Amino acid sequence: MPVEIFYEHAAPLGAIIAAVALVLALGVFFFWRFLPGEKAAFFLWPIRAFFFLVLGWCLLIPTQKYAVTEVLRPHFLVALDTSRSMSLTPNTNLPPRWKQAKELLLQPWLAAVEKQCDVEIYPFAQELGQHVTAQEAVALAPTGTATLVRETLRALTDRYRGQPVGGLLLLTDGLDTREARDEWTAASWPCPIYSARLEPAAAWKVEPDVRVDMIDTPRRVVVGWDAELKAVVEGISTENQPVRVQLFENDALLEEIPAQLPDEGGRREVKFTVRHPVVGNFAYEVRIPPLRGETHTNDNLQRLTVQVIDAKNRLLYLEDVPRWEFKFLNRLLNDNQTVSALAFIRSGKRWLTFGREQASTTDWTQLPLATYKVITLGDLEATMLPAAQLDELVKYVEAGGSLVLLGGARAWGRDGFDASPLRKILPISRAGHRPVMEGKFPVTVTPEGLVHPAFQRKDEGEFAMPPVLSVYPGSRPSAGAQVLVTAKTAEGPLPLVIEQRYGQGRVVAILSDSLWRWSMDPLQSKSYTRFWNQLVQSLVPEQQVLERFAIELYANTEHPYLGDRLQFSARLTARGGEPVGTAPVTCEITTPAGRKLPFSMKTQTITTGTGKQLPGFVAELRAEEPGLYQAVARTELAGLTIESPPYPVYVRPYTPETMPRPMNVAALQALARVSGGKFCEFNELGPMLAALHFMPTEEQRVIYRSLWNHWAFLAALIALLVVEWSLRRWRNLT
Repeated sequence: MPVEIFYEHAAPLGAIIAAVALVLALGVFFFWRFLPGEKAAFFLWPIRAFFFLVLGWCLLIPTQKYAVTEVLRPHFLVALDTSRSMSLTPNTNLPPRWKQAKELLLQPWLAAVEKQCDVEIYPFAQELGQHVTAQEAVALAPTGTATLVRETLRALTDRYRGQPVGGLLLLTDGLDTREARDEWTAASWPCPIYSARLEPAAAWKVEPDVRVDMIDTPRRVVVGWDAELKAVVEGISTENQPVRVQLFENDALLEEIPAQLPDEGGRREVKFTVRHPVVGNFAYEVRIPPLRGETHTNDNLQRLTVQVIDAKNRLLYLEDVPRWEFKFLNRLLNDNQTVSALAFIRSGKRWLTFGREQASTTDWTQLPLATYKVITLGDLEATMLPAAQLDELVKYVEAGGSLVLLGGARAWGRDGFDASPLRKILPISRAGHRPVMEGKFPVTVTPEGLVHPAFQRKDEGEFAMPPVLSVYPGSRPSAGAQVLVTAKTAEGPLPLVIEQRYGQGRVVAILSDSLWRWSMDPLQSKSYTRFWNQLVQSLVPEQQVLERFAIELYANTEHPYLGDRLQFSARLTARGGEPVGTAPVTCEITTPAGRKLPFSMKTQTITTGTGKQLPGFVAELRAEEPGLYQAVARTELAGLTIESPPYPVYVRPYTPETMPRPMNVAALQALARVSGGKFCEFNELGPMLAALHFMPTEEQRVIYRSLWNHWAFLAALIALLVVEWSLRRWRNLT
């Protein structure tokens, strides 16, 4: 880029030129007027003129722009595994993996690569360490209690994002203690990854061995739900012996499923259905009885705990394809602390879930409807809901449930609710199925509506509803139904909100799909929130009241090993958005031995399961004994003692770091193949790295330099003033 000079003056160019010209003209006049015939004026005038010209040029604020090209050496990263599994060896006649890794660091390839790259070595185990030299690296010891290969690679590549990286040498056995499978290796990696075999192939003596790699199920479920518990079992040299996978609940055998594993080694996923009929904490254990000749049996079982809770005011929302009404109502329900909402949205033939409440299934038809206080149906045709579930909805209302019909063109059309078994519980009858009327229709709360709990006057004043932009005509209230709200149209008042008691429950129909527009207007958004909150509250049985404040507590990991760091996070919430302030929160952790350890939780931003970052509290503890840990968070707020339900965590009594097993060559080969690197035999790695050629990159930077305040121009102005002053003194001119 050639050198370019441009001007950054804020004043108009014409004004600056006019000012300089005026000053020069005045200079000519005064020299002519007061120094006529003075020979020194022939010298003073050019000096004065040149001074003002330079000063005028500086007023234009000239700036110089030019480019500088810098040559950047690439980085070459080395990730050194310092976990305990690196100290393993197939037999005493072979060196351990750690010794092999240290030997690779001391080979001549390092000096050859350092001539072309900046080499940075990072030790890692359960966490990524700081940059060390080669001499400091070989002085380390493999003492880490876990190996997080995937997280280490992500953290290391993120740290050098945007910088040139020529390659990454991964000195590890590839045994990631957190990842049950190797699918993560297929991800995209920003630089070539190199690795080497640290032990001879087929050096391990293969004996019968089976283990439970992982078990998983929702850790906090609602009473009445059936949840799926998945167990991943792995084995080798089974000699076609049957593998019996057993599920225990609180040490009682629930179910046993046979599994067949290939003799050459493999894994299989086994699924159990777990029922949760009562509230409480339950310990589940998956066991595999040892095979004949199996000596390492401490990995034949895994445990976890499940907390079964009763979310008192639960709401279920079913909707077809997402629409604006769903967007605004779902957001409002999630902000309402008096209910626990779960929404299902159709996506093709599948259902997607949304909401604060954790879903135990993606099929809403498997949910026990009786556990919900309110069910809301959106714009759904009758054919979208199975006939059996429609009959269940009728029985649900008869038994005391509340049903809200927030329909639309499909729901109030020819194939809508009144073309299904729901017809007999509808608060309206439809005639002709006329299309929606659009316009701006004023809304009136009827005398029946004014005494209804959903439309009671509050402290903010009389309940007022803004106009609606759509009404579904052709509806007549059923016998016994109450019209709570009407819309004024050219045909007269039409029902808008209608309620009917059926059996022990209630049904509410809303004949408009434009209520969400109230949220778009700052002056009307309060009416939208108030209407829905009061309507939902009126449909929830009065005896079901949630606590004013609550503490949500959860742990950072569901499958910790002995020696892992347990982190408990807490979030303080208030019903109705009431401020919770900054009250101190304590966490009491009960160890497997029965000791109660109090912790003051630190204020810290926490990340929820949905990825949302919220203010919260954190306490940490290192698991130094195996067994069941239980944590309870407490605080004092508004004169009340707020306490979370106990959160149980089971710490496994062993760490896979000390489990004798061969290195995971398949994972290292996959990483090399996907990233464009190479997996080498031990003796091949050094020569291969030494033969690599790394191209430096050129980076061009654009530099801007102001000229008006450069020392040369400032010195020129001062010099002109000094010369003029000296000449005046010499010629004795005033």
